[in-house]
Amino acid sequence: MSESADAVAESGDQARREYVATVAAYWERGGLTHAAGQILGHLMVCEPADPTQAELVEALELSAGSVSTQLKQLQAIGMVERTRVPGDRAAHYQMPRDMWTAILMSEQERIAGLRVLVTASEAVRPAERPDRIGSLDAMVRFWEQEWPGTQRRLEEFLRKERS
Repeated sequence: MSESADAVAESGDQARREYVATVAAYWERGGLTHAAGQILGHLMVCEPADPTQAELVEALELSAGSVSTQLKQLQAIGMVERTRVPGDRAAHYQMPRDMWTAILMSEQERIAGLRVLVTASEAVRPAERPDRIGSLDAMVRFWEQEWPGTQRRLEEFLRKERS
């Protein structure tokens, strides 16, 4: 490779590392570990799109144990899937197709789960600072009204995007 090609490759590598760090910081704020966020960030931009666990360890400079643990957790929440490549004994990992859509479309389940929490609180609603339940109830009532329309608009938008 020429010096200019090396510089371009290094620039691309640095940009990918910065992107992975940005994704990791985002997901860490959302409750995942930094390592889980790094894995998601890497899986969003790596080539090929389905690295092995060993390749993730090397690319992210994480321990094998950390990568293994985080992959299991990310699989459990549907953000990573394990795949097989013909002729390769190692498992590969990738983001499921349309993962972002699936996550957003599962929001109805979260709203229903929060409704259960509000309903279950009726017998124990606190007199002191009732906002602890009241604000959840208001938010749930809002999304119970708004989410079905939002979901329909999202589905229509995605249909148009794919056509």
